[in-house]
Amino acid sequence: MSLKCSFSSLSLGASVDQQTGSLSVFDVVDEIRTPQVPINIQSFVLTVVWEKQKPESYDGKVFIHILTPDGKQAMVGNGELKVPADQKRLKAVFRFGGFPVMAFGEHRFVLSWVNATGAKEGEAILDFEAVQVTQVAQGTAPAKPGVQH
Repeated sequence: MSLKCSFSSLSLGASVDQQTGSLSVFDVVDEIRTPQVPINIQSFVLTVVWEKQKPESYDGKVFIHILTPDGKQAMVGNGELKVPADQKRLKAVFRFGGFPVMAFGEHRFVLSWVNATGAKEGEAILDFEAVQVTQVAQGTAPAKPGVQH
């Protein structure tokens, strides 16, 4: 394996500073609490940092799949994965706008990468759960218990 994942996260926001290369991740997601489904998450972000194990360039591909509670799998992203010989790390931020969550239960993102010959090099697994919560009407005061004398 010549490319290893050293960090991955699922969040509502992330950025890489272009001058310093610093990675910032905001609002990490492990659970989504909602009274109903389906919902669309305005901005869902998968962040990953890869490190090369050898001082040579790396060429490959990355694939992102989601596995949903009903057992279905779908590819939600893919692309080229290139790391120059003089670069040790690669930071990537994958943004999904209006991401649909169609069911309650466990969801799993599987980010996998293959080398130039198509051999699988590794994967990162990121789970989150959609949990049903009771919706409380806003702006109503709780009922006061009656007082007896």
